Amino acid sequence: MMEAMGKMKKMITTSTFEVFEKMFFIFLEPVEKKDIVFDIETEIKFQGPVEGYMKMFLSDGLASSMVMNMLSLEEEEVTDYLKEDCVREAINMVCGNLMRTYDSSKVFNLSIPTVHRNSDHNPMTVFQETGTNQWQTVFDTDGEILSVLLKMQST
Repeated sequence: MMEAMGKMKKMITTSTFEVFEKMFFIFLEPVEKKDIVFDIETEIKFQGPVEGYMKMFLSDGLASSMVMNMLSLEEEEVTDYLKEDCVREAINMVCGNLMRTYDSSKVFNLSIPTVHRNSDHNPMTVFQETGTNQWQTVFDTDGEILSVLLKMQST
């Protein structure tokens, strides 16, 4: 059981690294942190041989860096709309990459990603204990934090 959990966490880490390095030119370092503060949450659901959802929790600063790097924009050109669109695209690519790695012979249907921003501008604190059918990874890049949470079960 622990081996399967470790394998899934490694697949999540690899999929996240690939997308963030290739698409956003952002290099992540895995970290072990709890009760991390986030500004933006994005979620995508999937169905196929397994079903569930993936969530990403990230800082506003990381979302800005993603937009600037992907679209070659200056900081003052980055809007909330562009950040939300960019994090939707990021979770779509990471989840798609993960599902292909999980089982490339099967078809998975992905939902349209959603974004939640704390309208009070108070950061959200997120940490869920991982367990059966649920994995969480946390990354740091230049002091900005990203967390990926995956929950899935057989259909």
